[in-house]
Amino acid sequence: MAIPHDGVARPGGELILRFDDISPGMAWSKFLPLKKAVSALGIHSVLGVVPDCRDPGLQIEPDRADFFNMVREWCGLGDTIAQHGTYHLYDSNQAGLLGLQKRSEFAGHLYSVQRARLALGKEILSNEGVWHPYFMAPSHSFDLNTLSALHNLGFIAITDGFGFYPYRVNEMLLVPQLTGRPLGVGIGIQTLCVHINSMDETAIKNLLEFVTKNVKKFVDFKHVAARPVHDKLVPVLLRTVSAYGIKAVRGLRDPFRATSKV
Repeated sequence: MAIPHDGVARPGGELILRFDDISPGMAWSKFLPLKKAVSALGIHSVLGVVPDCRDPGLQIEPDRADFFNMVREWCGLGDTIAQHGTYHLYDSNQAGLLGLQKRSEFAGHLYSVQRARLALGKEILSNEGVWHPYFMAPSHSFDLNTLSALHNLGFIAITDGFGFYPYRVNEMLLVPQLTGRPLGVGIGIQTLCVHINSMDETAIKNLLEFVTKNVKKFVDFKHVAARPVHDKLVPVLLRTVSAYGIKAVRGLRDPFRATSKV
């Protein structure tokens, strides 16, 4: 059953499905069946691909030698590739603009350092034919230097931010990502953040059941990023309120992670 991808906003709220930590040594035995199932539903996911993964915490199963072949296949299915950092290593204790986690691959570093690191990641993905102009910051940590570097390298949007409606910070578009659990507010856009490496069978089952039940609400990130931004009073107020409440929300147990320790 296919769902529409025409970029037209729909009443009742919209959903984006986002998979973090896509890397050669991820939990393939869990990810591939789930990915096949959501693709069969016609859902175009956001895939946070780590260009040159050096994070031992993401080494779950043996590396796939055909990793980028698979990423190219997903591109062909219509999925969105978001550059998920460069190495996925944290060498800064800065939380950045969102102030959610005090660890970062980018926030706190000089502009020149960030630009060079981002450019390398972009080059790797471009050489593999899978670069899209979208970014996913490890641990949601980025600062104004990150935004400037991204803009100057041709990126146009980040999958992150507060509220329920896309908004701009300087030249960069932020498409909000609040939690990994559906909030059921019925307005705007919610991005479900999925960390497959830390999910058990129950969590995966819960996620797939929710996605199947709500398949018509899922939209393509690329189309959302292409819409005009209407920064009116209600979206701004919702962004402000969610910015205060998000840390409490993130502390709630995610029904799609179950035994997760992340």
